[in-house]
Amino acid sequence: MNRSVGHRLRFFLKLTLAGLLALIPVAARSQVEGEIFEDPDHNYTLKLPKNWSAVVSQNGAGRNEVNIVFRGVREEGALQIRTITVEPGTKAMEAAKRDEEQTLRFRPGYVKGAIENFAANYNGALVNYDYTQSGRPKMGRKYYLLVNETTVYALWFSGNRPTMGPLRSQTDLITRSFRVT
Repeated sequence: MNRSVGHRLRFFLKLTLAGLLALIPVAARSQVEGEIFEDPDHNYTLKLPKNWSAVVSQNGAGRNEVNIVFRGVREEGALQIRTITVEPGTKAMEAAKRDEEQTLRFRPGYVKGAIENFAANYNGALVNYDYTQSGRPKMGRKYYLLVNETTVYALWFSGNRPTMGPLRSQTDLITRSFRVT
């Protein structure tokens, strides 16, 4: 009888484990699924995973402003997209180092992180750093994508350090989905 209980217990544990393993792809897929966002000026598209949303408004000059936020809260996570004009022949890594030297390092409480090459549809580079905003610890992650000889798109993610750290896979996914139109 004791042996029978052991077999049932092992069978139950295997069945439970199989059920849990079957759920893993669904959970991973739901993190990746999202919507395609097209810039209102038709400059680019990108894929926004679940929990990321874009809000488009017009500024005082009548230009479109795009605000992409995580869970609807800018402080948790935000994405700004800008273009940088560079000299022909400039590599994404050079643009990243120059931007870090000329702008990022002047943020309050700036702590330099890794600068690395980033594999995407375009020649890319990534700068990670920490800083403070109103005395609160923040994290920044700025991707640089060289889309042609003279244009770099900078995808700048920033937000609360505890939130932004674990979002690395999502920020990578968003950046890899980026396409110039």
